[in-house]
Amino acid sequence: MRNEGISPEPIPETHALGRMLRRTTESAFEAVGYADGEVIDYVWRMLLRFVHVDSLYRRGRRTAGRLEQAADFLAEAEGMGGAPLRELKLQMGDVCLFFTGLFPENLERRRLSPAFYVMQGKAAYGQVAEMDAVRPTARFFRKLTHEFEQCVVALHVERQFLHDSVYQYVGRQFPV
Repeated sequence: MRNEGISPEPIPETHALGRMLRRTTESAFEAVGYADGEVIDYVWRMLLRFVHVDSLYRRGRRTAGRLEQAADFLAEAEGMGGAPLRELKLQMGDVCLFFTGLFPENLERRRLSPAFYVMQGKAAYGQVAEMDAVRPTARFFRKLTHEFEQCVVALHVERQFLHDSVYQYVGRQFPV
């Protein structure tokens, strides 16, 4: 039985899973030649947050397990403003990055376009940057908008690491 509307307890960054995700994310970004620590930190923390699948869905609301969320986000944004719209756009960017980076075949299998998710994710982060105009976070979200595809490629590599038995073995031998 699911607790609708109740967010799961976050997994601490210092938990073994948090340390592993940090290590695999850093390694994946390094493998693609991307060294921006601010973006890397954001991405591994996003992955840690999404370990709880309910965190993928706004306010614990899950639309029957569908991946068609990008369209749901767009519909929900109609008429919204202020902080709730910013929260929605931020979540939309994160969800689009997560699915295009780690599960693009699931999008394709459901006849959803990974390119559409990339476009929507970039647009969502760009809108967060606009809403944050004078805040220091605006610069970061503009950067995330411009580097979205690099992040997707790095997440593809991270996925390979996570599925690679040799990488898993080495990770168990030399824990962080």
